[in-house]
This record gives sequence, structure tokens and C-alpha cells, in this order.
Amino acid sequence: MEDPLILLGREMAGVASLVGRIEGDEPVPACPGWTTADLVRHLGSIHRWAAAIVLSGQRIAEEPDARATEPLDEWYAGTATALIAALQAVDPDEPVPNFARIDEVAGFWPRRQLHETCVHRVDLAQALGLPDLALDVDPQVAADGISEVVRVFGRRMTERGRRPRVDAPVRLVATDLDRSWIVAPDEDDPDGPPRLVQREIDVDGEAVGTATELYLGLWGRIPAAAVAPTGAAVAWLDGPRVP
Repeated sequence: MEDPLILLGREMAGVASLVGRIEGDEPVPACPGWTTADLVRHLGSIHRWAAAIVLSGQRIAEEPDARATEPLDEWYAGTATALIAALQAVDPDEPVPNFARIDEVAGFWPRRQLHETCVHRVDLAQALGLPDLALDVDPQVAADGISEVVRVFGRRMTERGRRPRVDAPVRLVATDLDRSWIVAPDEDDPDGPPRLVQREIDVDGEAVGTATELYLGLWGRIPAAAVAPTGAAVAWLDGPRVP
């Protein structure tokens, strides 16, 4: 995958373009109860939170409640620019905490913010009725995001008492990349978060689609049926996976 910081900048530009097209009151299909303005405020707040963690090197538990100023497109552009500047100012290998408590270096954050921004760009495109743009995700970014959902959010959701329902090994197959992932319960900690398995093992179910379809399916941005889950994959895709 290309440098996550470069990819993040592209996704931010995509969001900024869409923010310039919203009225602000459009409902966001994947986030019930949210309007497009709510989503932009959320994303900008997340950018500010991440920048504060990177620059301070301190663990900040809660995302700040940023007050968005009007016009919203200018406010979002400012938060995006500030985050990029923060990420550029700190060596990727510098110790910096994160909520998942894994890979605790500054280099964690460009990747995390890349996926945060990509998924919410998809949300804005869906809210504006732009289905082609909503499915326009770089397959390599999607593949990286599949791994992130398992490694980062499997742990996050388990800590919050909403463990992903991976009760038997499952294979994800990306038809456009000739690549697959096996996700399985932790043999040493069955109640712990699921894990990626790096060796070939027997599986109890599959989900099959393009990398983008798998990524957006895991994030609940397209119906699970789009990746034809079978066996144990059905329960996983029907249960909690991400916040």
C-alpha cells in the first residue's frame, strides 16, 4: 500500500469536496440519527483528537467535542490541515499511545485516520445519493482496512463488552486481489478478541467479494449479503464488529 499519509490526504480532499455539496440536513444511511453536518463535525473532532495525541504523546481517552464553525467546509479543511501537519511533525517511530494499545508509535495514526476518513467519505457519498463514488475505494486501502478491523476493532469492541462473534475460523476472500484472510477465535483466550491467522487452517465459513466489498461489508456500509457469507461468517457479519 502507498504511504498512508499520502492516502489520507487524498481521502481528506475527497471529504472536503463532498462537504462543499451538502446542505447539512441530509440523513446518513449508515449512521441512523445523524445528518451530514453531524458526520462532518464528528470527523473533524476525530482529526483534532488524533492530532492532540500525536503532538502530546499522551493518552487522551475521549474525542473532543469540537464546536464546528460556519462555513462547515472551511472548518473541516482546517481540522484536516492541522492533523496532516501534526503527523508530519512527529517521527513515525516515536512512541505515541493509541486506544487499541497495539503498535503504539506515531505511525499508527496516519493509517487509523486514513480508514476513519475513507469510511466517512463513503458515508457522505451515500447520503448524497452517489453510489458509484461510495464504492470508489482503492483495493489496497480496502485490504489494509480489513486487517485493521480485525486487529484494532476486534480488541476495541471486546474491551467494550461487544466481542465480535467469531466463534469458529472464517475465511475472507478478495476476488480482485487473489488474497485471503483467516479470522479465528484466540485458542489461548476464547473470550478474547478474534485474531488473524497467518497459516492455513480449516475454516467454518467464508465471505467472498472484492476487497472493497469486504471492507465496506465489515464496516456495515453495504449489506452483508453482498459478500455472500456462509457458515460462521454469517454470525460475524450479523454481529458487532466496529463502533
